Amino acid sequence: MAEKKAEPGTHWNDPKVPGLRLRHLNTKSVYYLYYRTRAGRQRNMKLGDERLFTLTRARDEAKEILARVAKGEDPAATRSELSQRPTMKTLKEWHLERHADAKNKPVWRRDIESMYRMHILPHFGENTAVADVTEADVNALHHKLRKQPHRANRVCAVLSKGFNLAEKWGWRPRRSNPVIIEKYKEKKRNRQPEADEAARLLIALDKARAEEPHFVGLIELLLFTGARLNEVMAAKWEWVKEDGLHLPDSKTGEKVLPLSSLARDVLAEIPQVKGNPYIVVGRRKGKHMVNVTKPWNRLMKSANITERLIRHDLRRFFASAGLSGGGVSLSQVGELLGHMDPRTTKRYASLLTNTAQEAADAAALAVKHIMTGGGKVVAMTMTKDQ
Repeated sequence: MAEKKAEPGTHWNDPKVPGLRLRHLNTKSVYYLYYRTRAGRQRNMKLGDERLFTLTRARDEAKEILARVAKGEDPAATRSELSQRPTMKTLKEWHLERHADAKNKPVWRRDIESMYRMHILPHFGENTAVADVTEADVNALHHKLRKQPHRANRVCAVLSKGFNLAEKWGWRPRRSNPVIIEKYKEKKRNRQPEADEAARLLIALDKARAEEPHFVGLIELLLFTGARLNEVMAAKWEWVKEDGLHLPDSKTGEKVLPLSSLARDVLAEIPQVKGNPYIVVGRRKGKHMVNVTKPWNRLMKSANITERLIRHDLRRFFASAGLSGGGVSLSQVGELLGHMDPRTTKRYASLLTNTAQEAADAAALAVKHIMTGGGKVVAMTMTKDQ
C-alpha cells in the first residue's frame, strides 16, 4: 500500500529541536528553522530539501545555528541587513555627539571618548553590531581590566550608559542591557606627601621655576588652593577677581575659588604672555597647557620622590594640612575643595572653624609650614647633590 503524501501547505514540527520544521510544498518538502534574534526579529531560515537532507543532518545544522543565535549572531540576516546594523563604532560616535556633547562636562566627555578608544572598541571590534554584544562579552572586558579596578568599573559604567542609549535609539530591545557585572572593590587612595617629601618638592619647584614658570605656577596654585588640575590649567587671567578665581564651569558647576595671599603671590610671579588669555600657558599659541605628565615626572625625579604620587594627591595634602594645622573646619575644607558631598572630605580629619577667605589663608599657610618644616626637615633630608 502506497504511503500517504502530506498535504501541501502543512508542516511537521520536530519534537527534539525547537523551531525545526518540515514544510510540505506542492512538489517537495523543505526543512526550515524558525528562531528569534536577540534584537527580537523573527527568522525563518531555509536549511534544505528533504530529498537531499536527512532528518539527522537537519537537526545537526539547526543546533549549530541556534548556538550562534545564543551568542548574539543572526545567521539568516542578509548582507545588506548586516551592513545597516549599528556597530560599536557608531555607538561611540552617537554617544559622544548626541549625548556627551550636550549633557556631560568637557572633562568627562574626554574620558568617555578615551574609554571607547582605549578599551571598548579594541575589545569588541569597531564593526561588531551593538545588538550582538552579550553579557559574557562585557564580563570578559571587565575581567581583562581587573588589575585596574577603578578603571574597569568606570569603563563598564560608560558602556552601560551607551547600551541604555542604544535601546532608546531602537538598536537593542528594551531592558536588554548586557552590562550586568559585579563591581570590583576599589581601594581608596590615601597617598599624601610626608613632611620631608613635601620639603623636597618645594625645593624642586624652586629649581624648575626659571625654565618652567607656568608649570611651577600651576603646581603651586594646586598646593595653595586645593583646586582640581583642569580648573587651574584652563583658568584665564580675567577670571581673577577681588573675591577669588571665578570658574564659570567647574566639576561642581559655576563657583568662586577663594585665593589665599600665598596663591595671589604665586599668580603675581607667573609671567603673562601677550595674546594668550590663560594663566598657565601651553606650547600652542594662544592655548593653555594640556599635558603635564613629562614635567611632573621631571619634578618627581628632581625631588627624589620614588613612591607614586599623582597630581590629585596635592588636593588631599591641602585638605589635611588645613584641618590639622590651619584651624579650618571640615565644612570649610569641603567648600574650598568644591566637594558637594561632605562624606568626601570627612576622611581628611575632623577638626574646627572661620570665613571662606580666612579658611583659604589658614590652609595655605599650613601647607607651607608643613612643606618647609621650619628648615629643619629640609636640612635633615637633603642630599649633597640637592
